[in-house]
Amino acid sequence: MLGKTIGHYRIDAKLGAGGMGAVYRAHDEMLKRDVAIKFLAKTVADKVARDHLLEEARISSSLSHPNVCTIYEVGKHDDDFYVVMELIDGRTLHSIVGNAGLAPETALRYAIQIADALSRAHERGVIHRDLKSSNVMVTGDGRVKVLDFGLAMSLRKQQIDDATRSVVDLGSGSELAGTLAYMAPEILRADPATPQSDLWAFGVVLYEMAAGKLPFAGRTGLELASQIFHQTPAALPPHISPGYSGVVQRCLAKEPAVRFQRASEVRAALEATQSASIAAQQPQPSDQSGPRTIFFRGVEHLAMKNNDVLLVVGTNKGLFLFRSSRERKQWKMAGPYFHGRAIYSAAYDSRAGRHRLWISVSSYWGTYLHYSDDFGRIWTNPIEASIKFSADSGATLKNIWQICLGSDARPDQMFCGVEPAALFRSEDNGETWSLERGLFDHPHRPRWRPGNGGLCLHTIIPDPVNADRVTVAISSAGVYRTDDGGRTWQARNLGIRVVFEPEKHPEFGQCIHKIAIHPTRPERMFLQNHWGLYRSDNYGDSWSDISHGVPSDFGFCTLVHPHNPDWVYIIPVESDEFRCTPEGKLRVYRTRNAGGSWEPLTRGLPQHDAYETVLRDGLCSDSLDPAGIYFGTRSGKLFASTDDGKNWTKLADGLPQIVSVRAAIVTDLGKIAPGTSATGRKKKTAPARRSAPKTRRKR
Repeated sequence: MLGKTIGHYRIDAKLGAGGMGAVYRAHDEMLKRDVAIKFLAKTVADKVARDHLLEEARISSSLSHPNVCTIYEVGKHDDDFYVVMELIDGRTLHSIVGNAGLAPETALRYAIQIADALSRAHERGVIHRDLKSSNVMVTGDGRVKVLDFGLAMSLRKQQIDDATRSVVDLGSGSELAGTLAYMAPEILRADPATPQSDLWAFGVVLYEMAAGKLPFAGRTGLELASQIFHQTPAALPPHISPGYSGVVQRCLAKEPAVRFQRASEVRAALEATQSASIAAQQPQPSDQSGPRTIFFRGVEHLAMKNNDVLLVVGTNKGLFLFRSSRERKQWKMAGPYFHGRAIYSAAYDSRAGRHRLWISVSSYWGTYLHYSDDFGRIWTNPIEASIKFSADSGATLKNIWQICLGSDARPDQMFCGVEPAALFRSEDNGETWSLERGLFDHPHRPRWRPGNGGLCLHTIIPDPVNADRVTVAISSAGVYRTDDGGRTWQARNLGIRVVFEPEKHPEFGQCIHKIAIHPTRPERMFLQNHWGLYRSDNYGDSWSDISHGVPSDFGFCTLVHPHNPDWVYIIPVESDEFRCTPEGKLRVYRTRNAGGSWEPLTRGLPQHDAYETVLRDGLCSDSLDPAGIYFGTRSGKLFASTDDGKNWTKLADGLPQIVSVRAAIVTDLGKIAPGTSATGRKKKTAPARRSAPKTRRKR
């Protein structure tokens, strides 16, 4: 082959060979540049037609990313297929790692670049399918280049499933190629490749860079496959940061649904770890004893009074608080708190004389619970997350979707529903949390599939009478209930339809959007499904359809009136494909006979070009009579009714995307000790400040 001219490429030198074929250095005599040419091995070329190679070359060229090796051309010479690509002057990552692994900062630097390349590819529907350290090149200046995207398979094709894998003899192990060590469990089960299987392979590369060895090993292919299916990798060396280890752990979760769902999420987590590592190298103050707090000094806070109404509005860019007197005619707003961070869930705890506001705060740094005992002036700032999965669970916390308080009879009980789908319980008012293993280890779990928003537990309903009964909703796993305090859980989905699966009424797998009850009728439950409105009169044992009379049975939020258990409110959207209000009319639908019939409530709401969406926690009520009904939209509008929904007014417009809305009546304010901070400790008084245009935080 050396010295030959193929087309306008002159072959100058052989660079290497592998299972895919041989690679040569060549000179492009037309464009006067050096290139690399890969001639595919016969075993590969026989399985790949020219048009498939051309299609993959076009896809790879469209990536146009500095960390992706560019494909220039695909051709055929005699009976040999070849791929012309960018010539990279560097070494493979595999040859650089060595037995001791890389320095942590070097591993992070390379990892972020690989994640960036995968993110670009996945956004364009390209799965690599053979990511490994020998398919990653590192240039002399530290630039990473991921190879062989040109031979990857796009999401819409399945024709070249085996072309990007080395042949492995699982029985004898005589051809135990490197590729097997990077294969995800589902790939070994012959499931289709997905972005999550790429992220598994990336987790293997991350582990390899940190430890200098692969996470799974075996003397034969069968032994190695068994390790991949059943074993947890050994802990990374102690000098590796917890943040990096957490990313590896989540990438190597056995279940695809528990892994990161997008490469961009992995990149963000690695960047956060890198930033934390840099910050940790800076000198730290010595007086770090006691609880840490955040003081929001640049916000004009709310001055709450007895019997005031408090609205807690969580958005994807921060928290906003609203207050009004019980007449609810004028409202005062404060915020944003935690600006730039997503507030997915909130709760106001008035049990046992408390005035505690709980929120979940999500950012690149992770998801944390914060609380304030003075309506937002001071917030706790935990040094580490109080809710987290144990190392043996194989899961990493992605988000807290729901904060739920226990009954008044159990004033220190709390629940949190999280992603990946799991339930955490606290019996000491949020000081410590434990994972409900009965649900987490449920035999159905390996077959739960994530919905569009992920595999999340988003609804928690403790029975107000029976303390051992708790019902939860999981997207997309369905309704589960425990009657024995969490030891065992049963699916409770009889009668709920699944429109996106061949089996329309399976035992589980329903994409539940919300469940609501009235505390005086805990046996009656109302459910909004992914296509479907249902009612149960037996604690969820069976469900019946109540969608007659609404323009669409697709929606997210459900609310039961605080005083009348027969009154239920929903806000439908048109369809799965067009998740906006039907006909561009913003209408709240109410039933006053437990779903027998529905009426639209429109007075004061826009009825033209109002293509709005209200998410599952975007609808709530206060406890006054007549009740206040409140909802927020993804376009940042906040609406209120003070007469059970008959008339509506707009409280705010132009907020960030509203994720959750909660309402509470504030009473017994005299029980807060003057000058006490959110941590219960005395704080120094400061002169009054005028509100500033920007929020400043001091820790």
